[in-house]
Formats: sequence, C-alpha cells, structure tokens
Amino acid sequence: MNLTPHPVLLMPTTEDVRRLVDKVGEEKTAEILSIREDKILAEKLDPYRHGFDLPHWLEADEMLKKNNEVLILGGNRASKTEWAAKRVVQTLINTKDARVWCLHTTNQSSIQMQQNVIHKYLPSEFKDLRKNKVQNVSYTQKNGFSDNTFILPNKSQCFFMNYAQKRDVIEGGEVDLIWCDELVPLDWIETLRYRIVTRFGKLITTFTPITGYSSVVKEYVSGAKILEHRKSPLLPDNINVNGCPRGHMPYKAQSYVRPAGVMWFHSELNPYNPFEQLKKTLMGKKPYEVKIRAYGWADNISGSQFPRFTPEVNIIKSENIPVEGTNYMVVDPAGARNWFIIWAKVTQDGDVIVYREFPDESEGEWALPAGEPDGKAGTAQRNGAGRSLADYKQLILDLESGEEISERYIDPRAGGTKAVTEDGGVTLIDMLDDGEVPMHFIPAAGIRIEQGVTLINDGFAYDMSQDISPLNKPKLYISDKCQNLIYCIKEWTGQDGDKGATKDPIDCLRYLMTMNPVYISDSTMRGTGGGSY
Repeated sequence: MNLTPHPVLLMPTTEDVRRLVDKVGEEKTAEILSIREDKILAEKLDPYRHGFDLPHWLEADEMLKKNNEVLILGGNRASKTEWAAKRVVQTLINTKDARVWCLHTTNQSSIQMQQNVIHKYLPSEFKDLRKNKVQNVSYTQKNGFSDNTFILPNKSQCFFMNYAQKRDVIEGGEVDLIWCDELVPLDWIETLRYRIVTRFGKLITTFTPITGYSSVVKEYVSGAKILEHRKSPLLPDNINVNGCPRGHMPYKAQSYVRPAGVMWFHSELNPYNPFEQLKKTLMGKKPYEVKIRAYGWADNISGSQFPRFTPEVNIIKSENIPVEGTNYMVVDPAGARNWFIIWAKVTQDGDVIVYREFPDESEGEWALPAGEPDGKAGTAQRNGAGRSLADYKQLILDLESGEEISERYIDPRAGGTKAVTEDGGVTLIDMLDDGEVPMHFIPAAGIRIEQGVTLINDGFAYDMSQDISPLNKPKLYISDKCQNLIYCIKEWTGQDGDKGATKDPIDCLRYLMTMNPVYISDSTMRGTGGGSY
C-alpha cells in the first residue's frame, strides 16, 4: 500500500509496519493503514468535520471565551487565517440567526484570502444548497460569494466587507462575530466594537505585522501584560523582547484596559507549514524581520524613550507596596485639561515606588493609540476638567486621606509663571500656598528633558543577564494601579513635542526623578554632637 505523507498523521516507517504486522497480523495492519488513508482523504473533502484543530488553536479558543476581543498576530503561514475562518463557519452553523461580518483590505483580497478559506470549511452539504426563500450559498473561485454574502438554512448570514469602502458600511447593525483580517484601520476597530455589544459578540483581528508597529498593534499590545512566552529557535541567544527570557518570544498577553487578549501564532507551531524552508529564507536576515516573519512580533521602531522599562519587573502589585516609607507628590498643572498628579514612596532601601496617580483608570484612559507617534487624548484628560484651585486642593486631600507628604513638586514653568491679580503678579505656587488649606510646592529642577529621561531609564535599569537580587534590581517601580502612567511610559516617544498626549505623566515622572527623593527616617534630621579642629 502506498502511504500518503501527512503533517499530523505521521508516516509509519517500514520498521513500524513490520512490528505492527508481527503484533496484529497483515490483515489488521492493512485495515489500520487504510483507516489512516481514509482520514487523510476525509480531511480534504470535509475539513470542517475531519480537519485537525491544532493545539495552539484550542488555546486561542480559550482566550476568545474569556475576552470580547482577540488579536492574533502570526508569522508567515502560522495558520491564523485557517483558525479564524473555521471559527466563522462554526458560529454560523451552531448559532441560529447568527450575523457574522468578515472584513479585508479590498474586495479582491477578500475573495482571494478570506472568502476562499471560509468556503473551504463549509461542509459539503452547504456548498451545493438550492436557493430558496431563506438559504442562499452561491460561490465561484473567480468572484467569491455572490453579492458578498451567503445564508445558511438556519438563517445565519455572513457578510463580506472591505476597508476600501466608506466606513458607513459598518455603522449600525448587531453582530455575533466580526473577523478583521490584515491591516484594519484603528478607527474601524473603534467603530466595530459597538456592533458586538447587544449580542455579546466577539471581535477577532488577525494579521502578520509586515508594516511594523501599526496603530492597531499599539492599541492592543501597548496596554497588555505578557502572560506566556515560548522559545525562539531562530533567535536563540537574544533578549528579544522586554519581559521575556533570553531566547524567547511572546506567546500570550492580556490587555490591562479592556477585555482583550493577544496571541502570537509562531510559524513553527503549524505542522502544515514548511518551517524548514522559512528558516532558510530568513537566514541572515535582521532580527526585526525574523521577529515579524516567524513570530508575528513587531518592534516599536518609532522609539519608546524607556527601553529599560520591563513590566514584569518594574510594575509592582499595589498590595506588595511597603507601608513604611517617605511620601512625595508631583503635579503637572494644565489649563483646559486635567492636571496629572502622581504620588511616590521612597522605601528604606532607596526604592522609589509610584503608588497613586490622578486621573486613574476609573476616570478613563489618559491617552489612546492614534496615528500620531504619541497617541491622542483620552477621556481622562477632559473628564471633570476645569476645577478651581480649591477643588484640586480638596481632591488631593481626599486622595491622600491623612497620609504624610514629605515634599510636593510642581512643573517649574507652570508653577513659577506669574498671573496678574488685584494684588499684582502672583505665581501658581503662591496661590497654592495660600488660603485655608495651604499646600507648599517646590518647583522641580529645570533640567533638559533628555537628562530627565536618562534618570528615569537609570531608575528602571538592572542587569538583565543576572537574576534579580538585592545587589541587582531597579530603583524605580510603578504600582499596577497606575495604568495611565504605565501606558505613557510604554508609548511616549517625544516626537509630538509639548502637544503629545502622553507627555504630562512622563513630565511628572521626570520631575520626581530629577529631585532625587530620599527616605527620611526619624533620625535623619536629628542633630549630632559637634567637635573641634
């Protein structure tokens, strides 16, 4: 019997067949091998029922169950399109009256790269349905599905759209599942989120980030914690991504800001993919290209200013922050938008821990991904803006709730600029220090931005090649409650200058580090005996 090669049903060797014959006889062996051949043929004829769900597909299924949105970033031929297409068909078959939208770059790319795969997974009995008042499945290889839609007997309907259309096509409608494949614009994602609300639907986005760190990648990855990583044999010795051990690449992540998961389909996980050929193709290529093509990872080449920030190390759980320490507060005032404020504790060991921010995530996001390098303003910048000085003082006292604050720092320009009043020129620092509840602020050192950035990076830094220890650890930590600050640390590039949406939180952190806050014990200020010389 001539045996058919298969990536999952491994080809038995001659020795394997001989041992099987010795164990069960020739007739039974022939029957077993015939069943293998039948299974391979059945997979070709009906991949929906007889195809193999790969292990990483099942892990993606679990992620989709737990989240409203899932982004699948894949290397070349990593099977992300196959997984998504089969899940589309499953939804249509298993849910009566389901509504599914599938979106691609253009109508032609939809036909070539999305519609053909969905047709592949339709069971054979649906491919030749006769048209009646309900069901309508008409497909050709050249033109795809007739009128860019099809309807199954259970009244479930699939619609195909593309990003070349006006965005009006996705306004309105209630959908059970949306699948966006390749280069979906961020403003489409933001609109599509509202289409799945009423049906408790799911939003799947899949693509290989060939164009690099796009706004959609930024939307999901910048606000996510890496949960799992896997070995990267094509990049075996590198520190490839902050938060992953040497020689590993990210595999799963979870967003901090919304119920969204991210998963990277590594090309080597797909046994149907000729991975050895991909290895040869990528031989000698730069790590940046290998990360994209084999692991679906795009580096932020626009340049976050804090490459030493490692979330797994520099982010500390709020419940683990020591009670003992010296507290400091830093504010960056603004006019029409909210002031950004942080509170930090310096421990006896000299660690600096930012333990509170305002506005925090309960007020919304301070900044959001956008086409601009430093994003766009989020709702937290305007939510409740326009407070008076008395309002801010009361807000600060309420948040501190009796905490002892050793020193308060303020933006030296905003705090020291004189405003005209009835009593003449008065600075913001003067006005804050006045009234029934005076608050004394010290203008932060007016050093160059680059120097402040260096001090922040020094605070985050440690020797990544060595284990964390009392002699090898960062100085600067951020509480996991400070999600707006964390997002800005990850995304601020400085390219948008003073108008950058992520700038104010970074300014607060700069002012803190330039003032070199220290731990003050009961004996720090105590006088000591004198002497003579």
